[in-house]
Amino acid sequence: MNKEIPDFILSKRVLLRPIAITDVEDIFSYRSLTEVAKYQYWEPFTKEQTLDFVNRNSNPDFRKRGEWIGLAIISKNTGKLIGDCALKIEDNRAEIGCNISPKYQNCGFAKEILRLLIDYSFKITGVNEVYGITDSANTASIRLMESVRMVRTPVFEERIICKGILSVEHKYSIQ
Repeated sequence: MNKEIPDFILSKRVLLRPIAITDVEDIFSYRSLTEVAKYQYWEPFTKEQTLDFVNRNSNPDFRKRGEWIGLAIISKNTGKLIGDCALKIEDNRAEIGCNISPKYQNCGFAKEILRLLIDYSFKITGVNEVYGITDSANTASIRLMESVRMVRTPVFEERIICKGILSVEHKYSIQ
């Protein structure tokens, strides 16, 4: 059973809040980069795609199931948007992910975000499993998930064609 669902999620250094129309430029600044889109299903964003993304995620329903809920990642120290993250709750499990602007990568923010999403998923939504899916070549994502004690699920290995390239996806989870 769900507990009271907050409008935002806090940690020591970051605030996760609903994405706002005023975030378009900041989100475009990193989602338009090839290096950020490299292991994603999407290509680098255009301005129009960024606006569409923001509009789809601007009024999240935290009780929603089976659909992605996107959130802005804000540095509490500077007040700047440093990335976005998302979770999708289905049945008794939640899938999570995040995108951090390259300007703020390698500062421990992604690890902090995953911990927040994992705690939120277990404590507020009551799921039994939290997981992430990543390309087997994305070593940074693999190290990140392992750093928060997520473990590769050996029975999950999906081969997909993504952007014309054969990719192998792995699932990492925590229960």
